[in-house]
Amino acid sequence: MLLFLAMIDDPDEKKQFEDIYLSNREFMYRYAFRILQDEASTEDAVHDAFLSFAKNFEKYKSMDCNQTRSFLIITVRNAAFKIYNKRKRETATDDFFLGDEEVPDIAVNTEQKDVKRILFDMVKSLDSKYADVIMLFYYCNLSVNQIAEQLDLTPENVKVRLHRARSLLKSKLEGVGISEG
Repeated sequence: MLLFLAMIDDPDEKKQFEDIYLSNREFMYRYAFRILQDEASTEDAVHDAFLSFAKNFEKYKSMDCNQTRSFLIITVRNAAFKIYNKRKRETATDDFFLGDEEVPDIAVNTEQKDVKRILFDMVKSLDSKYADVIMLFYYCNLSVNQIAEQLDLTPENVKVRLHRARSLLKSKLEGVGISEG
């Protein structure tokens, strides 16, 4: 946190940033961990999100608490997806260079993990207004009311977005041959 505070000159703004940091870091960590499933990468994503926030703190310091939290959620989500995509590209490259060598199967339920990965990739491909509510509802286990508060929406609007997102995901899953079981 000292790195972030060093980027801010005014003592009152430092206190404000520290309060924001302390009240949001755990939630941001849990959100990013749901995406990355790796502690080191998750910490990197949270760090990148706060670094971006600190660099532009002058612009964001006047936001209310819900707007700030929404901004931080979106920022950490984007940072996590960036790390996730980079890791995915590196894994694909590694698989290419392994060639025909035998790769040990360490996954217990490979098919189930593949479906989860496909579904996660599809959630990422949704418009952010749908991806955000799906991530917060299913991956962060927030209630509709909590999501509404975080994203500055009405609960009814969150329900509509969840319904539309589920419909989009169902169509995409059927498009790749995965149907309800």
